[in-house]
Amino acid sequence: MVVPYSTSNAAGIDFRTAVTPTTTGYAQDVTGLAPTMPLGTIATGTDGSVWVQCLVGVGGVTGLGFVVVVDEDFGCVMMSNSVGGLGDAVGVAPVAASAGDYIWVQRFGTCDALQVLASANPNVALASTTTAGALDDTVTTPTKNITGVVLTTARAASQGNAPAYLNWPVVGTTN
Repeated sequence: MVVPYSTSNAAGIDFRTAVTPTTTGYAQDVTGLAPTMPLGTIATGTDGSVWVQCLVGVGGVTGLGFVVVVDEDFGCVMMSNSVGGLGDAVGVAPVAASAGDYIWVQRFGTCDALQVLASANPNVALASTTTAGALDDTVTTPTKNITGVVLTTARAASQGNAPAYLNWPVVGTTN
């Protein structure tokens, strides 16, 4: 998997790194070498992908490809049937993170890894599930439609990551 790096005026951004705040109150990456950008900072990857700096909320993020809901203060939590309101931004986490960590969340472009349930199909509507951070193509009550994201390849017979395309996804109507 080719991981894009920032082409913005922010050299050194690694979209795959979770940043843990230090005891001094300044957030630093896990190597302690570079400070993070302010919450809400937008960065563009070499592949045209767009990422936003977010603060991970309660429950953390399980890992690569898990879907999160981003609030107006750029906090994020994993998506589920009970999380996210109409119009809330949706993104994909590139890394596992704990509550209180800072991560870059992908909001636009080709996404190599989107967490979906077993046998999810490409080019169909996706919706929330009871599994935090995973979407599915089965739209039932009380799921929430997610607009602006589509799988480009079918998922195998187990839950996991599948390639997708993101076009500024948001939480849509509740079924």
